[in-house]
Amino acid sequence: MGLQDEEMLEGHSGEPEEEEEEEEAELVDPLTTVREHCEQTEKCVKAQEKLELCEARVSARSHTQEECTEELFHFLHARDHCVAHKLFQNLK
Repeated sequence: MGLQDEEMLEGHSGEPEEEEEEEEAELVDPLTTVREHCEQTEKCVKAQEKLELCEARVSARSHTQEECTEELFHFLHARDHCVAHKLFQNLK
């Protein structure tokens, strides 16, 4: 076994590691891209507006038991429903 064989087994290809890190930094998660696109749809925008109104209402009060859990779940459901129909089309 020569030096090149040992380097290959150890994961060294003789190239600087910086190039490998740069290549990894350029990768974009398709889920993030599809989520951002889906958040711009009409259904998600309306759900997000309701969530923001609830958050503003809750934060304006000092003593309240109200939470925005329902509004959050509606927004996440609308976004994830959109994502479910588009995500796998983008995967290779």
